[in-house]
Amino acid sequence: MKTYKHMERDLKRLIEKIAQRDHLATQAMLEKDRSQARTYELDVKDLTDILNRIQEGDFAMAFLLANELDTVVRDQIPVRLYNFLARANGYS
Repeated sequence: MKTYKHMERDLKRLIEKIAQRDHLATQAMLEKDRSQARTYELDVKDLTDILNRIQEGDFAMAFLLANELDTVVRDQIPVRLYNFLARANGYS
């Protein structure tokens, strides 16, 4: 399937968002807030799973995984990238 002009840029942005969540997890652990740290760690795992599916070209699974996320986490995915996944799966 054809991608779009700025997909690489959006993937880099997603990678940056994952790194930010990972940093927040580390900060929460340093502050002894294990619950919050675990939440951020789960965000990192979920976003990384989506990134991996996109890089493999499995846009259907990436979209399915993205739609299972809480809105706050899903909003970490660049809008243009999320919209591409939606269109690739028949949503306009």
